[in-house]
Amino acid sequence: MPKIPEKGITYKTARISYISNYFLAALVAVLLILILPYMDVTIFIRTVPQLISYLIFSVFLIIITFLIEQPTIEQWIRKYVITNNEVMKVEGIIRKKHFAIPYQSIADVQIHKGVVGRIFNFGNVEITGMKEPIHMKGIKNPEEVLKIIENKVNLMRNRVIKNKEAAE
Repeated sequence: MPKIPEKGITYKTARISYISNYFLAALVAVLLILILPYMDVTIFIRTVPQLISYLIFSVFLIIITFLIEQPTIEQWIRKYVITNNEVMKVEGIIRKKHFAIPYQSIADVQIHKGVVGRIFNFGNVEITGMKEPIHMKGIKNPEEVLKIIENKVNLMRNRVIKNKEAAE
């Protein structure tokens, strides 16, 4: 019988964590505006220099679009779920890959925040278990996530201790 996933708190990468992408997109747009007068971009391509100009212009637009849309793509591809029994990472659009760390297997939980993350209150939460760790990237309010996970780990450990005491 397939395992039915529990309902839990779902987290996705915050758009603000990609502020550097938006800055780079703005720089690329300024660069495009600066070189645009030297390019021969027209609707109808008649010569090789026009084709080259059109290709360069297209590459710039593709780079700008990718930098702006990368957070949306990240949110479609990856999500993190905190349930009553485990922390789960779900990746993929068509073929979903689930990776979970039960609370009794969690060894350490850490927060990593940069300078911009401190200003805008986002960061990465790293959950280390017996196998590979789960890196929750660009999560808004990482301290809140840390408290939730630590509380659930402590509840699970207290439950295990009580069960051992009751068995003795």
